[in-house]
Amino acid sequence: MNINFRSYRSEDLLKVRHFLIQSYSKLKTPNTWLIDRWEFVVFFQETRSGTLEQWEQKVGLWEYENGELAAVVCRDDGFYFQCAEMNPPEKLLEEMFAFAEQKAEEENGGYVELYVPIPENMTFAAEVARKRGYHLTGGKESVNSLRLDKEFPVELPSGFRICSGDEIEVTAKALGHIMAFDYAETVEAELTLLHYGNMSNAPSYNPQLDLSVVNDAGEVVSFCNIFWDSSNRIGVLEPVGTSINYRKLGLGRAVLHEGFNRLKQLGASKVYVGSMQPFYEKLGFTTEVWLQVWEYSGHTD
Repeated sequence: MNINFRSYRSEDLLKVRHFLIQSYSKLKTPNTWLIDRWEFVVFFQETRSGTLEQWEQKVGLWEYENGELAAVVCRDDGFYFQCAEMNPPEKLLEEMFAFAEQKAEEENGGYVELYVPIPENMTFAAEVARKRGYHLTGGKESVNSLRLDKEFPVELPSGFRICSGDEIEVTAKALGHIMAFDYAETVEAELTLLHYGNMSNAPSYNPQLDLSVVNDAGEVVSFCNIFWDSSNRIGVLEPVGTSINYRKLGLGRAVLHEGFNRLKQLGASKVYVGSMQPFYEKLGFTTEVWLQVWEYSGHTD
């Protein structure tokens, strides 16, 4: 079956989301992105920065003759390849690399500089990268998971409570994000206050999985949001944070455990997080997919 390229359009949002869900169903493992990253980038990251329209121009789609997606290229610092197969046709991979290189060239005024994280089990894609002059950086990214096969204890110190997304004002949640990632009194903070509520418009948003730890003053001091993929019965964490002055109190563990228990009630078997940290390892997460970072710099032919 022939595969043809076309540019991404705003109305393709749900089509790509469906493709990410179907890819996981078929491969039984993440490829590069899950629904959380797709929706977080669209509904918060690029919306907040005012660059959504420009970002959409850096998304490429490849379709089968029947209109179903075969592959997607997305930009988020690096270029991420999402394919319907673990080892897709070489011609398709060549076109995906060429698309990423063209977009990088446009960004840099004729000079190509980019990186592409490739899952270790996508050996054919790695070989195409090598042939095109890419080199391994030694850097790695990961997708990590935890099986939800038990009840998780929720232990909060006195003076704190856990609230769902529909119980907390958006401004309080935005301030929680600002304090957790330490960017108060910046332009970025002002934009977060304006746009944080837009995440509730994401297709996979569930207010019962948008959880906040609130202190007696009504401040959000720890939080997690879990995007819910009901087709695959998996949850994906994005974002997670605890305010600097409230760390080492067990608040992050408590809010995540509450989220895990709520996922179990929905029938979830597994929860994912994108970047491994010691905190997640202590919670029991293990790396399911390693992505090797391939880099290219120079001029294309």
